[in-house]
Amino acid sequence: MSIETNTPDLLELELGIPRFILWFVMLPVLPVTLIGLANLIGGEFLTALVLLIGLNGAFVAGYIALSERTRLRLDAGSGLVSITRTSRLGMRQWDYPLEVLDSAELDRSHTSQESRTTSKVMLVFRNTRPATRVALSRWGVSGDGPGQIANRINAWLRHHSGDETSAPTHRLSS
Repeated sequence: MSIETNTPDLLELELGIPRFILWFVMLPVLPVTLIGLANLIGGEFLTALVLLIGLNGAFVAGYIALSERTRLRLDAGSGLVSITRTSRLGMRQWDYPLEVLDSAELDRSHTSQESRTTSKVMLVFRNTRPATRVALSRWGVSGDGPGQIANRINAWLRHHSGDETSAPTHRLSS
């Protein structure tokens, strides 16, 4: 997560996996390609096909899936909440009225080991019943990063609405 702008009228932040991790995903492509080419030259067509197309295809698909970045923009001037998702396959943007954004909350999921939980940040819009929840990312993350993001969004919303004395409005859901 990186905060681009944090003023009373504008909050912009970007969520995405750090770029150096994406390089580690693509690191095995060169050796697998070389081994696949060696198999192709050696006459092992099926093995070469599995390595060159199958395994390298899996690495590239993983890179594309993990390279998605989400940009959140809360703009008091225009009265809009903009969520922009950018990946190697294109860009999508959704706009919502800022006045119906209630809060940010965490959606927690437990893995097979109860000691490991992952969380993702959900924006809660009160204009529908039940409230509409929009995930900021497709995957959950362990650690305190999602909580910090939710707290930052909720603090900006409290400041924007002029309600500085209220308690944080995000909830933890199971």
